Parts: sequence; C-alpha cells; structure tokens
Amino acid sequence: MSLLALFDTGRSAIFASQTALSVVSNNIANVNTPGYSRQDVILSVANPVETGAGYIGRGVGNVELKRHYDRFIHLQIIGQSHSFGRSYSLEQGLSNIEQIFNEAKDAGLLNPLQEYFNSWQDLATNPEGQTQRITLLNKTDSLVKSAKQMEGDLKDALKYINEEIEGAVDSVNSITANIAALNQKITEIEAGNSGNTASYFRDERDQLLNDLAEIVEFDWYEDGDASVSVLINGKSIVNRTQAFQLSTVVDIEGDRNIYLHGVKMDSVLNKGQLGGLLAVRDEIEQNPLHDLRKLVASIIKETNILHNSGYGLDGSTNNDFFDPLQIKTLDSSTGADITSSTITDTSLLTLDEYDINFVDASNYEVYNHQTGALVTSGAYVSGDTINFEGIEVEITGAAVAGDSFFISPLTGVIKNFNRAVADTQKIAAASSDLNLPGDNTNALQISQLPQTSIEDLNSTTFESYYRGLVSNVGTVSKAATDSLAYDENLLSEMKSRREAVSGVSLDEEAANLIKYQRAFEAGARILKVTDELLEMVINL
Repeated sequence: MSLLALFDTGRSAIFASQTALSVVSNNIANVNTPGYSRQDVILSVANPVETGAGYIGRGVGNVELKRHYDRFIHLQIIGQSHSFGRSYSLEQGLSNIEQIFNEAKDAGLLNPLQEYFNSWQDLATNPEGQTQRITLLNKTDSLVKSAKQMEGDLKDALKYINEEIEGAVDSVNSITANIAALNQKITEIEAGNSGNTASYFRDERDQLLNDLAEIVEFDWYEDGDASVSVLINGKSIVNRTQAFQLSTVVDIEGDRNIYLHGVKMDSVLNKGQLGGLLAVRDEIEQNPLHDLRKLVASIIKETNILHNSGYGLDGSTNNDFFDPLQIKTLDSSTGADITSSTITDTSLLTLDEYDINFVDASNYEVYNHQTGALVTSGAYVSGDTINFEGIEVEITGAAVAGDSFFISPLTGVIKNFNRAVADTQKIAAASSDLNLPGDNTNALQISQLPQTSIEDLNSTTFESYYRGLVSNVGTVSKAATDSLAYDENLLSEMKSRREAVSGVSLDEEAANLIKYQRAFEAGARILKVTDELLEMVINL
C-alpha cells in the first residue's frame, strides 16, 4: 500500500464525518418540526487492498442514510386521527348548541313559556281586566321572540356547519393534490436500483396523510413504485400522481352534500372532521331543531283550538290566538308537482312530518318521516287530493317510480309564529257569550294546558317535553366532550410513541456531534501527517 493511499483513507474519513455532521446538524435543526423522522448515518468499510502483510483497509466506503420510521405506529396514528377529527367536530358543534338551551342563564324558552301560561292564569282571575289582557299580549310576544331567537341560533349553527363542510372539502382537495405531487417526486428519486431514499419527501407525505386523516376517513396503501394510493369508501381520491377532487352541492333543504366521482358520499363519511360535521348537522336537524318546532307547533295548535271555541269581550268567536299552522313541502320529481297543501282539520294533526313516495306511476304510499311507519296508500290520479291525518295534498303531473314529496307542518312553524290577536277585546277568555264580561272558563282551560299531557308530545306536558329536549342536548354534548378527551389523549400517546422511534433527542445528537467532530479532526490529522511524510520522502 503506497503512501499516497493514505490520502484516500484520510479523505474518506473527512467526507464521511462531514456527511455525518450535516445529518446530525439537520436533526438538531428539525427537533421541533412536525412529522420529521430522525436520520442516522450508516458507514461501511471500503474494500481492502491486498499487501504483502495482508489485507489493509482503505477507509470508509459507502455512506448511507437511515430514516427512523415505524409503519405500524403511523397506521395507528392515522386511524386514531380519524376518530379524533370526528370527536373534535362533534364537541365543537354540540357545545355551541348547548349554550342555546342554557336555562341556567335564562337563555332558553322555559321562562317565557311559563310566563305566557301564567298570564292566562292572571286573566282567568280577572277576565275583563285590560291590564291582564295587555300583559298576556306582551308575554306572548316575549314567547314568540324567544322561540324565533332560538331557531335563528340553531339555523346559524347549521349555516356555520355547512360552511365548515365546504372549507374541509377544500382542505382535502389541497392535501390530496400535494400528496399526488409528492408521489411523483418520490418515485423519481427512488426509481430503479439507485438506492436513494426520499426521506424528506416521505416525511412530508406522511404528515399530509396525518392531516388528511383528521379531516376525512380513508384507506391507503403504498404501491411498488413508492407512491401511495388513497381511497374513500373504495373510490380513489389519489392514484399515484393523480388526485381526484371532492365537490359539494347544496340540496333543496339548504344542506351542503359531498360528492366524489359524481356519487354522494354523505352516508359513508363517518369519521374525521367531515364525518363529525355531518353527524352534528343531522343531530341538530333531527333533534333540537325538530323538537323545538314541534313544541311551538303544539302550543299553537292547543291554544288555537281552545281560543277558537271561546268568546272575546266584544262577543266575537272563532278567532285564532296565533297565526294558524301551515304546510311546507319539498319535492324530488321532474314530472309532478304539489299544487296545493292545506290543513283540513287542526284537531287531527299529529305534528309529524311525512314522505309521499311513488312506487310506480299510478300508486303512492305515505310514510311517517320520523318513524318510517306507513300512514296510508292509494292509486294516484293527477289532480286528485291525498288526505291523511288532517292534511290534504294535491299533486298534478306525471309521477314516476322513485318520486318523493316531503310534507311538513313544522318546517316554517317558528318563522310564521306570531300572535293573530291584536285587539284585547278579542281575547277569548269566555266559553260563552251569555256570561260576558265575567266568564273566565276558556282562559282557565288555556291556563291549565301546562298541566295537560299532550298526545302530540309523546303524552308529556309542554314543560316536560322541553326539559327533555334540554336534557338530551346536554347529554349528547357531555358525551361528545368525554369522547374528545379520550381520543385526544390516545392520539397524544400514539404521537409520543412515534417520537420515541422517530423523534430527535438533543442529548443523543449532541454526543454524535462531538463524536463526528473528533472523527473529522482525526481525518484531517491523517492528511497532515501524510503530507509531512510525503514531503520528507521528496526531500531525501
């Protein structure tokens, strides 16, 4: 082995140490970078050279970089991120709804409801008193205002949720486009048998997968070319270097629905923030908003039935105290339309909502929208009326199998919630015009409604029904809070496990820094000594 070979040995020591110092420095610099995976330098001995004394090494050979990565832990983080994203959206949405029904701060409907019926009781004690009549109208207005405010807050919450859905979809599309771009970079770097590993791009892609997992539930796998494919319910959203976008469409009810490849995805998105937002929206629409509307509709119905039968101080009768209930409809048909929908008998109303479904062009079935129970069925003739439970609907046009019509006495009930009586003389406190003005029988009956079990409200009283509504909101909100705490702790624990494998230890890197610094200095010393020896030989 020649003296000049020592230069190669020293040079390899310097270059290897320099590479190691760069890796250590990069580890230290990224100690707080989310998703960064620690790297190590793997050194191997160069092929030795044969001499008379035997084989002698020629320094450092290949220098490779090792990325500390545990795929199993990464899979667990993605799975738990799905659950965390859903819990986060549920907790945020339901905690806001809980504040709307915060009876502890008199923010709900209970006090206005009690004061409204107390005013009827006061009127029953002095049926001809103007003060009591004016107070009744004022308390009625307070009840109306509170109900409208609560519905407005719930609708604002729904509007916010639909905006959040649109924003989440935009985030998904941005992330998947970036994943597809990184797929291309990674496959180009790792193509063939070059031995190169795109560690930094893999870290970035893994972090994007984690971010995506918090928004939407998906399945993914790594292809043979090192790219990843991402699927939502079996439908591709990232296929190697191509990304497919989610889109949103507002339906006739004002809800924003999610589509992929032209297919509606709402029913299969159960986890992630999108799954949580969809679940919160359904919860609000099907429970507190529906129940609040049903309570108000029942108050209108029961008050108007009794008030219609009573007499005012001016002898008038058959007067509604509140504006009467109305029917709202939505249709999913291209050839048929609802031309009229009316309430024929208020006393027969169940305050349920209905779906009129066409099994074919000539036959329809009416189902209870909430319970799914069949209400009635019959043969369809364009222009004929369909009657059920106090409602009459007229449909005209060419219906086909699959057509559906939604019938509701609740949709606009709070929007149209107003007192019909403006003149105090027309408040019907009396049950007969023979005993005016001292007859209080009708006012007394109305004042006793709070103690009456209302069949439309599951045979409970107004107050019990409302308290049940408030209790249910509190229960689901508490459950969402507990679920978020559990999922957040579990996700934090999994991230800690990842840090134990892939995270940077400053103590360890500081030790490596000193180690490779000394190695660099020693390599430089080899070159210096070799240079001195060579100069000595030349000068002989």
